[in-house]
Amino acid sequence: MSKKILIVDDSLVSRMMIKEIVMSRHPDWECSQAASADKALEACQVKQFDFITLDLNMPGKNGLDAAPEIIATQKDAKIALLTANIQSATKQKATDIGLAFVAKPVTEEGVLDFVGYE
Repeated sequence: MSKKILIVDDSLVSRMMIKEIVMSRHPDWECSQAASADKALEACQVKQFDFITLDLNMPGKNGLDAAPEIIATQKDAKIALLTANIQSATKQKATDIGLAFVAKPVTEEGVLDFVGYE
C-alpha cells in the first residue's frame, strides 16, 4: 500500500537525503517536501500524510512550535522531530507533544527506524 510522507526541513540537502533513503525502501510512496513550517502547514491543509519528518531549527516557526498545528490537521500521521539538538529538554518536549525523535545527522538507520523497513 502506497503511503504519503512530508519532509519538512529548511536544508535542501537534508530533504534530499531523507527522500533518497525513504524512496530506496519505498519507491511507491508519494514524497512531498516543505522548506519551512509555514509551507508544511499549507501542505497539511490539502493532504493527509502517513509520515511527517519535522526539522527543529528553521527560519520563522520552529518544528516544535509548528507541531501542534500540524497534529491538529494530521490526526493519523506518525510525526518525528529530526534535529541535531539532542538535549534532553528538546527530546522531552518532542515526546510531550507526541512526536518521535530522530537525531541528526540524517542516517539511513534513523530514517528507516521511523518509517519502517518494509
